[in-house]
Amino acid sequence: MTAERREQIVQAARALAAEGGLEAVSVRSVARRAGIGATTLRHYFPTQCDLYDALLGPALDRMLSDLRIGDRRVAPRRRLLECLMQFFPPDFLRPETTALWFTSYATAVGPTATASGTRTLARLAALTRARIDGWMRQLEEEGALLDDREGALRFVLSVLDGICVQLITPGTVFTPEDVEPTVARCVGAILRG
Repeated sequence: MTAERREQIVQAARALAAEGGLEAVSVRSVARRAGIGATTLRHYFPTQCDLYDALLGPALDRMLSDLRIGDRRVAPRRRLLECLMQFFPPDFLRPETTALWFTSYATAVGPTATASGTRTLARLAALTRARIDGWMRQLEEEGALLDDREGALRFVLSVLDGICVQLITPGTVFTPEDVEPTVARCVGAILRG
């Protein structure tokens, strides 16, 4: 397995995604764009999920870094709050951006759901869970978690998703200014001190 061939496939998939969204990324279309057979592509990426991970993983890595999660000189609550606030960059708090978040869910689970939308959301959710779980694991090793890691993870994911729903709900009393204090309360509920 050569790194160059793998990168050739990833570049072909990125080009297709840039042109037509993730719906355009299929084993056959990527193989055709890369100038290889589907069997060769399957050698490097055995499943469609593996191919999606090659596209979505680096994008998520650019969006969500570990920041100072491992820096024990900084209070655990501060470190986790910083990491979680990456889910709400200033652009995200604009109404048109939160509408895009809602649209991504609608294409995955709503009446207009597409198979590609469902796969994309499932992969992004799995990658996101893994990233937050890594942050929680770090804090668990330090003895900072009040609850079991899995329970704390479910709670954090529920709060983050709830914030997103509140931000797109017409007539809500929740505002973008409420995001950080809400995330801070969530962090305070799962961490010691």
